[in-house]
Amino acid sequence: MKFLQKKGAHWVVAMAMLAIPATLITSCSKDSKEIIDTKSNKLTIAVGGIKTNNEEGVKRMGVSSSTKTTQPKIYSFSDVDMAVSMDNTVPVSTSNTNAARLNGTAADAAPGVTENMEQDTKYVVYIYSGSTLVASKELQSGTAGTIEGLDPAASYTWVALSYNSKDDAPSLTPASGAIALPQNKDILYASGTVNLATSPSINILFNHAFSRIGIELNTIGVFGNMTGTPTLSVSGLNLATGSINLLTGEVTAGATFTPTLSYADFNNIDPLQNDAKIAYVYTASTAAQSAIKVTLQDLTVNHVDGGVARTYFAAATDFNFSVTPELGKSHHLLLNVIESPLVTNYGGRQVKWGRSNLYYRGNSGNGRNYAFYANNTLTSKANGYFGFGALIPGKFATTSTQGDPCALVYPAGMWKQPAKADFEGLVRDDIKFNDLTGALGGLGQVVDATGVTGILNILTNLLGNATSMLINTKAPNSSLDPNSPYTYGQYTITSGAPASGDNAFGNAASASNNLRFYYNGQISNVNVLQAIGEGDGLLNVGLNDISADLVGVQVVNLGLPILDTYGKATALWTNEQGTNILGLAGAGTWGYYGNAGRGFEWTGLLPSLGARFHMANNTGELLNGVSVLGADLLSTTFKNVRCVRTN
Repeated sequence: MKFLQKKGAHWVVAMAMLAIPATLITSCSKDSKEIIDTKSNKLTIAVGGIKTNNEEGVKRMGVSSSTKTTQPKIYSFSDVDMAVSMDNTVPVSTSNTNAARLNGTAADAAPGVTENMEQDTKYVVYIYSGSTLVASKELQSGTAGTIEGLDPAASYTWVALSYNSKDDAPSLTPASGAIALPQNKDILYASGTVNLATSPSINILFNHAFSRIGIELNTIGVFGNMTGTPTLSVSGLNLATGSINLLTGEVTAGATFTPTLSYADFNNIDPLQNDAKIAYVYTASTAAQSAIKVTLQDLTVNHVDGGVARTYFAAATDFNFSVTPELGKSHHLLLNVIESPLVTNYGGRQVKWGRSNLYYRGNSGNGRNYAFYANNTLTSKANGYFGFGALIPGKFATTSTQGDPCALVYPAGMWKQPAKADFEGLVRDDIKFNDLTGALGGLGQVVDATGVTGILNILTNLLGNATSMLINTKAPNSSLDPNSPYTYGQYTITSGAPASGDNAFGNAASASNNLRFYYNGQISNVNVLQAIGEGDGLLNVGLNDISADLVGVQVVNLGLPILDTYGKATALWTNEQGTNILGLAGAGTWGYYGNAGRGFEWTGLLPSLGARFHMANNTGELLNGVSVLGADLLSTTFKNVRCVRTN
């Protein structure tokens, strides 16, 4: 009975409290929180970027990807080659951004790299309730937009459409569910759903609705920027405009048109470089484009090594493509201008040689780290002397700096370091000199008693000086610089020079139109090698520029010349390791060594000094760090590198 009375009393108190204004109750409670209605009638909109819709993703700006690339077709000329290929990735300006999924409001958001939409690009957002258009607004990328007056409790379908332009925008009031699209525009589309009660904002990731065809002209492979105004045209395009259903995104092809592009339609891929340009066309049709023709004439390029100007394609030259467009996909038609080789063919082995030696441009990025010297000439620049298997000049190869620098010449994989067999026909082989010098060349890398003159090359000292002239012989297929002091050896080629007149490298007698190995010497002194290769490279000996001239430069505090064979011999690396020297299997490396030799001529029974000639041998050397006969043999001398083509 007492319980029932208490219960009734509590009920009375509760009823009394309900009569007190709610604000008083809230103000008296320290733990309670004020309830705010968060519903809004305003939708906030931003652009997160553009998806490429390509299966392999995007290609970063300035880099021509080889993903899914067709094997290039090589058009060959006496001074230049054109490597034509196709892939599905075009160079784009990108940023790493994780597009947030706001309760599914981002249009099929895919975290990762997306293509940037340029600031102030116009786009229109349409808001549908079912199939009824209830609002639309023109907005600009880079600035948050809003649409107000929506029902906070309703769900809507939103559609975003852009012509990827700062000037043109779609109509705000489409006449029907479909909208007619302009010709040759990059149509960007996105859609999704939004409920303002749960998420009052959307982050748009556009998709390309039309097929995008990018035509790229690239001169990184001839090592310079385009200058002047070449004659360039693109014809044979048969494109179509169309319409798009705003709610479904379905594209329907319409009227066809045939644009013709000129050099003015091509824009720099990298704003800081003028060595890669691209032009885009867009089509709603998926019909095969089988007659695309690019015509090029008078392409002038300034070589990065000294700004040497060269003009390629003196006559108008055509390059053909065939592609079947896919909606929403990118198609990349790439014309890579690359230096043509000098070709030898000895004993049935064809080898395509670079016209000059390789050098390191520095960490220039995007395929621009390596180049061939603009002129084939006697040079002692530090950026051209490599250790065996090293990517950086003036340093021994390490785990992180080991590789084939020729393979990194743009376009990657087009060049490589030569094999030992590539020098067959360039070295003397009487009494098996290539085998003999393979053994002696490595054994000969020995430190003399004083430790000052450094490495003695037994190959040169025993077989290449005046005391051995009885067995000195001329390298096959070679000739020597006709003028003293003798600075190069030269070999007969089968192609690469102009048949008549001039090409981009001059006439048939020019150094770059002949397979000419200049006597740039090699760095072989033990103390010099230790100071350079095991330290900070050439910077460790007081040189502050990798391109410094090494003639006359001495190792700091030692007074030793760095390049004492300059003007006396040529030394080039092969890519081969595994020479068996003194029973040390796999310890050696192969190189090429040439110099001006001289033999005896016999007049009756008496010998007399004969004419000078170029003699050359394969040389085997021990790898750095191998100890033989108590000597630390530093075989990784620093030599020049002459690249050969892979195709």
